[in-house]
Amino acid sequence: MKVSPLSADSPATLSALPSDGNNAENAPLSPVIDALHRGGLITAHHMAAARFWATDYRIGVMGQEDPDLDKTSLGLSMRPLNGRMGSINRYRYIHDIIGHRYERILVATMINNQPMHEIAYHARYDPRHMGSVLALLLDFLTRHYDAMPGHLWRG
Repeated sequence: MKVSPLSADSPATLSALPSDGNNAENAPLSPVIDALHRGGLITAHHMAAARFWATDYRIGVMGQEDPDLDKTSLGLSMRPLNGRMGSINRYRYIHDIIGHRYERILVATMINNQPMHEIAYHARYDPRHMGSVLALLLDFLTRHYDAMPGHLWRG
């Protein structure tokens, strides 16, 4: 079943990013990802997928608070729990697809902000090709977010 782009469980946030200059989409993600984008290896769509994965990882795995959580309910809403469950479910979906090895590369890049040569060393890739590996991984991530089932976008 194809989800309408205007539905609440649509991945529209990845494919239609507003560019007002003051939102989280324009905040630096990691030095490596920013360098790949400046160098033309990845697009804004790849950066959005990377940012979305990093946010889900921080919320679902590390237990951080949702930066987009509406604070007006004074803690009486079920939305914080729903948002955390959504992040956990999306994280698990992607983790099951990419596995531990490639997840470690994403964590090193976007959570730990390791430099490219360290990521290459620990991942056992030639440092000259690590940018291409990351670009391919982000393309893979983008495609899976675009095809993600609608129920995983709730939360």
